[in-house]
Amino acid sequence: MSTHVVEHEQESDNSPLAILKRGLAKLSTVGRSLMLPISILPAAGLLLAFGDKFGIPLMVGAGDVLFANLPILFAVGAAVGLAKESGIAALAALVAMLVMNMTIGVSAGITFEMATSDPRYALVLGIPSLQMSVFGGLIAGILAANMYNRFHDIQLPEFLGFFAGKRFVPIATAFGAFILGLILPYFWAYVQDGIDGLSGVVNGDNQALSTFIFGFTERALIPFGLHHIWYPSFWYTFGEYTTEAGQVINGDQTIWFKMLAEGIKDFDSETYQGAGKFMQGEFPLMLFALPAACLAMYQEAKTKNRKIAAGILFSAALTCFLTGITEPVEFTFIFVSPLLYLFNAVSAGLGYMFMYLLDAHLAKSFSAGFIDYLTLGILPAMNGFETNFFAAILVGVPMAVLYYTVFRFTIRKFNLMTPGRADDEKQEIDLSDDQLTKLTLDFVGGRENLTSVTSCITRLRLEVKDPTKVNSKGLEDIGAMGVIKVGSNGVQVIFGAKAQFIADKINAGF
Repeated sequence: MSTHVVEHEQESDNSPLAILKRGLAKLSTVGRSLMLPISILPAAGLLLAFGDKFGIPLMVGAGDVLFANLPILFAVGAAVGLAKESGIAALAALVAMLVMNMTIGVSAGITFEMATSDPRYALVLGIPSLQMSVFGGLIAGILAANMYNRFHDIQLPEFLGFFAGKRFVPIATAFGAFILGLILPYFWAYVQDGIDGLSGVVNGDNQALSTFIFGFTERALIPFGLHHIWYPSFWYTFGEYTTEAGQVINGDQTIWFKMLAEGIKDFDSETYQGAGKFMQGEFPLMLFALPAACLAMYQEAKTKNRKIAAGILFSAALTCFLTGITEPVEFTFIFVSPLLYLFNAVSAGLGYMFMYLLDAHLAKSFSAGFIDYLTLGILPAMNGFETNFFAAILVGVPMAVLYYTVFRFTIRKFNLMTPGRADDEKQEIDLSDDQLTKLTLDFVGGRENLTSVTSCITRLRLEVKDPTKVNSKGLEDIGAMGVIKVGSNGVQVIFGAKAQFIADKINAGF
């Protein structure tokens, strides 16, 4: 395969492009931190789905409680993802949530009655506070992570030595959260007005267009790892559904699962229609279209290289079909061909739009593979929920034919170097995790060139001191499917499922 790299010339520190780079790097870092709390939700989804299917209220409740406490999950997840040490940061995030919300409630005069009857307010961990949803959790988590990174090694006078170092982090966080709690009531109303305005747009009269834009943008951001910034607002913030008990639920995913728990068979209410519209559009893509693209790429591989191509493509297709993880497929073509990259993004948008127009109501707990299709589409339908799961087949089969045709034509017409097309195609290298970690460190400039090492599903996410020391060709030679440079110092290496193990070994001092 060819090396896939997105990089730019170095800019002066204060140039607009340099500022944009730094902003993208920060967004990528925040997006990375969201993966931890989001990765918990498949467990909640499965508990709800199986609890409903088999009539086990306790199991339904166990899943529902996770969705009901998303702010605290995002607080802890963001803190762990952004800090250099997880335990203290997680404790500090809990401190921040408690102190911040208590201060907000008291300073703004929010009573229990207001929190349970007015959608502008909410009970957060039993504390009357502003309705900030997952944004409140993110604010607390980011505060805790910053306090950890700033103060975890602080030195204090000897008589205060017990409170030095990591013990100082929760203390500093508590004071920071107190200040935030005093400030937030003064401007959060304006933020909430903005959120309500955006929510009204995306859930307004032209929802077919909204679903298209959502799906197109999410796929378009995949190469840069910024899609994790795009979809949380739609899943956890935009839209409003009031439960039977009067609780206000926000966000397409949260609303869908609450409706499942409460037995709302048509996934519609007076305030929110079409639950699932910002999740279901990927099922045709994952189950049909991208596997068909893999078949097309395999058949366009040179005969002598088909065995190598089959190992890469069929494994990627199976991963995509079962789990909905698409990067092993998409990174075989999105940097090779801008046309196929654009075609894939437009097709994803159309998939969302047509699923909405067919009145489908499917959800995904994490990613839209067959596992989610079965548990959150077929099983609820067997209990009378109107998921209309067959719409994924009606949309997916034509998409599969289209992908197969377009990919074969485009690869042949432009002689694209998809897997198996190069004359000097390399055999896959079988390396142990230790060997792969050592070589990865060598090709990113050594441990001394790293300031941060984390991972998400398929990506090793690095912050480096000197990006010029990153050897993209070397990383490709040891199995990386792509190397992306985000911002001034961010590097993402697409290793597939091995990314997490490489990150763990590096952080453990390998």
